[in-house]
Amino acid sequence: MPLKYFKYQALLLLLFMVTAYGCSSSSPPQNLSKPESPPKVLIGAFYYLWYPGNWREGYINGFLRPPQLPALGEYDSTDLKTIEQQIAWSSQYGINFWAVSWWPGHPELDTILREKTLRARNIGDLKFCIFYETAGLGLVEDRIVFTPEKTQKMIADFKYLALTYFNHPSYLKVKGKPVVILYLTRTFSGNYPEAIALVRKNLKKMGIDLYLIADEIFWYVMRSVPLPPSTQPNLNRIKLFDAVTAYNMYDWAKPKQMGYGRDSTFLQEVHDIYLEYRSALGREVPLVPSIIPGYNDRGVRLSEKHPVIPRRFAPDAEEGSFFQRALKQTVLPFVDPENPMVLITSFNEWNEGTQVEPTVESPATSSDRSDSHREYSQGYAYQGYGKKYLSIIQNTFVAVTGRITDDKDGKSLAGVELKIYEKGILKARSSSDAHGYFNLFRLHLPLGSYELKVRPPGYGEATLPVTVEEDKTARISVRLKKE
Repeated sequence: MPLKYFKYQALLLLLFMVTAYGCSSSSPPQNLSKPESPPKVLIGAFYYLWYPGNWREGYINGFLRPPQLPALGEYDSTDLKTIEQQIAWSSQYGINFWAVSWWPGHPELDTILREKTLRARNIGDLKFCIFYETAGLGLVEDRIVFTPEKTQKMIADFKYLALTYFNHPSYLKVKGKPVVILYLTRTFSGNYPEAIALVRKNLKKMGIDLYLIADEIFWYVMRSVPLPPSTQPNLNRIKLFDAVTAYNMYDWAKPKQMGYGRDSTFLQEVHDIYLEYRSALGREVPLVPSIIPGYNDRGVRLSEKHPVIPRRFAPDAEEGSFFQRALKQTVLPFVDPENPMVLITSFNEWNEGTQVEPTVESPATSSDRSDSHREYSQGYAYQGYGKKYLSIIQNTFVAVTGRITDDKDGKSLAGVELKIYEKGILKARSSSDAHGYFNLFRLHLPLGSYELKVRPPGYGEATLPVTVEEDKTARISVRLKKE
């Protein structure tokens, strides 16, 4: 394994949390040299458009006693105020793109994305990409078998996506290429190499080079019939893509991975399989680590009796402790320094209990609406966690956060550029969102002392000392005075 990976892993673990406080004026940096631009840190979350319909399908939080509802209630995905609040939360806490679920054959979801999501007033604060649900092409007996008809359908879908979304100013691009995440590539069979090649060829004719991320990592992956599934990475298939990830490593058929993280093998085995894939891939195809905050689909699939991965690492641990441990053990060691992208499953997949979207705050309970009061919860405690999971994401990845406001009236200032220096050397930059919030990521700011400098047009300069330490994100308030 390349030595730089070990160095990077050690650095990330050192940077795991940060704290800083202070506000004063000082002389501006003397050396304004601009270093080579560091790679943009991309923290993404899978995002779903299927509400209110899927509330009726059932979700664990809705079956608890009392229910632990979303902070926005059982909302409608077409509601602009809801969308704008979800964008605001994501931007404020360090999620800077959504992987939006897009299903072949479901035009109603496409309409919501086009006519509602992308019309949010603050859509410029967030990037988005298409999460192409290939199961919609036809998943039969755990395989998507590519036929000429499926290939043509996929080509037509990608042409539509290119014309409709790829030129949107908020569409996510890596190295100038629009990103599409493909679900369940690990199940591809038949003539899928030709399908991927033809999709790329047809979009190339439109002047578009795709950046395809494959949902390829799992405990077993499919091979073409009649070959049985394999536990080894399918390198021939992987090489068709630009990066690989794992949508969700939960597998109900692995009982040792279920239950509290302290007692289960889940986190260690996810770490080990990521290590296996990264070693097999070398530097040819980047790995994008992904993780869940827990899993419980009994609200939507109770009859299948799937076991639960609770959100607490141990019975006496706090809410969110499994997620904190998972990020440290299975994500941070695998962030690619040249392609620093992370995926969270999910922002709002409530039916499978993987959401990080805020809830109404309420005390912990393990009681549910079943006759035994534990059929849905399996006896595990759930808490109305508020913004807890968003804070965990921010503390994990963000070194410095804050808000820029007008000193006189307290009004948020949007689009203000910030620069942070170390001994006069520019280390990182950011800009404030529609509500004045900004984030500077740990990857760019090792432990130490810095100066944050702000001077938007019409305002005086503000220079603030920032100390990046362990354990907390540095939180500062920047109040600017008009000239």
